[in-house]
Amino acid sequence: MTAEGNPELDALFARLPRLDSGQFLALAASHRAEDPAREDAWAAVRTVVANGRLERDLDRVRSDVATWSTRPGGGAISPREDGFDPTELLMADARRAAAFAVLDAAVALLLGARLPEPHRAALLRPWESVVAEPRE
Repeated sequence: MTAEGNPELDALFARLPRLDSGQFLALAASHRAEDPAREDAWAAVRTVVANGRLERDLDRVRSDVATWSTRPGGGAISPREDGFDPTELLMADARRAAAFAVLDAAVALLLGARLPEPHRAALLRPWESVVAEPRE
């Protein structure tokens, strides 16, 4: 599956606007610690992407995460803008801090079953630990 038309990836990006700064900071904290499993997972990602010729899809996901983390609502936040809102600036900082964990989750969802399950789980762990939907 590619970046376009991936319902799991679409759901992740649809969920991002509903997160709060506490969740963003928790994502950043859960991703900050060194994790050999995550490092191994990224080695596997590089192999899967190269073998599947998925570089364009990976670049698109990276771009989407970068855009989300730095330009929410379609515009960069600047303290010089009219209507400067310190709360929004703090949210922007929290989004940037969470970007690596969001990228890991997005890549795991992009590659799906092409990525061996232990590697997929390692990349999804921070996201799922913070943003998991409550079970009914």
